[in-house]
Amino acid sequence: MLIKLLSERYQVVQVLSQGMFCKTYMAEDTHLPHRPTCVIKHFLPSSEISIPVEIRRRLFNRETQALQKLGDYDLVPHLLTYFEDDQEFYLVQQFIEGHTLSTELQPGYCWSQSQVIQLLREVLEILDFVHSHGLIHRDVKPSNIMRRTSDNRLVLIDFGAVKPILTQLVKVQKNLVPIEYSTIAIGTPGYMPSEQQRGRPKPNSDIYALGMIAIQALTGLHPTQLPENRKTGEIIWQHLAEVNVEFAAVINKMVCYHSQDRYKSAKEVLEALLPYINAQDATLLSTFSSQSTLSAYQSHSILSSTISTPLLEKQTSTPETSLIPKNSPLVVGLVIGVVSGLILMVVSYWSLQIISPEPNIQNSLPTPGNINR
Repeated sequence: MLIKLLSERYQVVQVLSQGMFCKTYMAEDTHLPHRPTCVIKHFLPSSEISIPVEIRRRLFNRETQALQKLGDYDLVPHLLTYFEDDQEFYLVQQFIEGHTLSTELQPGYCWSQSQVIQLLREVLEILDFVHSHGLIHRDVKPSNIMRRTSDNRLVLIDFGAVKPILTQLVKVQKNLVPIEYSTIAIGTPGYMPSEQQRGRPKPNSDIYALGMIAIQALTGLHPTQLPENRKTGEIIWQHLAEVNVEFAAVINKMVCYHSQDRYKSAKEVLEALLPYINAQDATLLSTFSSQSTLSAYQSHSILSSTISTPLLEKQTSTPETSLIPKNSPLVVGLVIGVVSGLILMVVSYWSLQIISPEPNIQNSLPTPGNINR
């Protein structure tokens, strides 16, 4: 952990990786509000490799010029700035929040063909952009592909535009570093094609590496665990995966031993994958449409039943002449009580008439016979 600020500005908070040609740190920018996180690459640290400062500065300038070509492309980390501090060289890049593809490619776990097609589609589009600017990544591997948290997109990280020059430097000046370390500068075993191991990478060297990642995803095996044809050097893998024969042929052409037998560009691979991409898009669209239709139908059914049920009950109850609502015991009891009361009143009145008849009222006036004349 570094205590002093780099360039009197950046505070290192974590070491992300260490290599002979580069150390990578997570740092905070103390000059900005909220101290945003960034990634700092210590380029050719003098403590790890004895290269004269003039050569390191020239290589550093070449690296920054190469990375600046990528501009503000959204699927690679942005180069924020770069600086020299005490004859040490640093790149400051955008911090990508997410996880690497290594966490998704677990040993023994096999991806489906559709998942691998989506992986190839996303990374090939990035490589097409990178190659169109005259750059070769040279170290495409799962730990250099991140799945961004914000949108779940794949992002390609850790570019190294100067690695071929470093390889030649190591070979010419053998006293600088042991020759057996030269392969570290240009790639990772299992993902490196033969020409890259010889220090002669080409754009389709990146395509080879991506093809090996696809095979790793389909088989659940690391590339170094896969058998090879002893005569041709080709990878033997199809018997270990459930995959369409035509799709397997596309991957096989991506990982041909000889570079001249491979696809020449990322765009060419995308064209070969186009039928599978279109079929996958059509399936997704059909599934989405079906779900949308079902959801709309269910919503319409619920709404219709909510609105129409009272109306239907009203319509069906209109022809009925009964004043007693159905399923209303309280109302039924009340009606029965009222009727019973009326009957009781009538019976009581009739009984009283029988027991106490109406009295005869005698005429008090004298009859005509009794009048004294």
